[in-house]
Amino acid sequence: MGENIGERFSERISGSKYYIEPVNLFFEPVILFLINTFLLYLFFRIEFWILTRFSDNRRKAWMSFFIMFIFIGVLSTMISQLLGIWFKSELTAHQYSIIQFVKDMFLFIASVFFTYLIYLIIKNQERMEENKNLTIENFKNRYNALKNQTDPHFLFNSLNSLNGLIGYDDERAHEYLMQLSSVFRYTIQERPVVTLSDELEFTESYIYLMKIRYGNAFSVNIRVLDNYQEYYILPFAIQTLVENAVKHNIVSLNKPLHLIIEMMENDTIIVENNLQPRQDVSPGNGLGLSNLNERYWLMFRKNISIQANDAVFRVEIPLIKNLEKYSDKFINIK
Repeated sequence: MGENIGERFSERISGSKYYIEPVNLFFEPVILFLINTFLLYLFFRIEFWILTRFSDNRRKAWMSFFIMFIFIGVLSTMISQLLGIWFKSELTAHQYSIIQFVKDMFLFIASVFFTYLIYLIIKNQERMEENKNLTIENFKNRYNALKNQTDPHFLFNSLNSLNGLIGYDDERAHEYLMQLSSVFRYTIQERPVVTLSDELEFTESYIYLMKIRYGNAFSVNIRVLDNYQEYYILPFAIQTLVENAVKHNIVSLNKPLHLIIEMMENDTIIVENNLQPRQDVSPGNGLGLSNLNERYWLMFRKNISIQANDAVFRVEIPLIKNLEKYSDKFINIK
């Protein structure tokens, strides 16, 4: 026990078969812990690099893992021999190196498994993010395409109405043009959703234009309480239904068209008109309702409801009280 450290080290290096007491019982677990931690980190970084670098070539990936396995085996044997000389007294350096080799191989195999698992999770998250971005992009394209179909349609009908007034009643034509410019200020804003109050204000301007054209043959009764004014709706939703009613029904003094715009208790709003269908409506005039329904489905996963009988045609559209759960959609539309 009186031998110095240099003599003890010489005995170990020269292959002594004596069982040597540990140099320091405290440093052994600390050093082993640090070595194992470093090895795990090193394994993870190298394995993750291999998986990323050769993600499209499994053969090269497995070959890289095999080379890494051989390298770790050689390195583990060398390090274990030195650690066995310094720290173990119950086992020879050779026996100790075998135990450490088995341990290192276990760490390597376990690290490969968990690294691959983490890699799959990360790749899956990346695919989900890519799919989400693709879905948003497709949604934007489809939504804007539908909206662009609506705006020219409205413009075409409005200009037709203006054309009918020019030369017949120039004063009303001038007033109509002023109101029409106000309406189009609303149409050029690129908001994916609007408040009910904004939509009603726009719709009232549109109704004013229709009343100039049809006079007493056209009337609209709006029944909306003030506490619903800050609910949300798609732009042109109500106006589309008013336009649809005018387009598909006879509007004359003998057969006046009456519309009701009214709130319902289930947070929906209805647009209802007496049914007196025109016979000269060309095919495809249902585009407005079809587009409105698809826009609602794309934005809110909700459908509009259409009901009709021999006397009444009614469309019910949902209002949105809270936009938070839909923010991931309408934020990216512009």
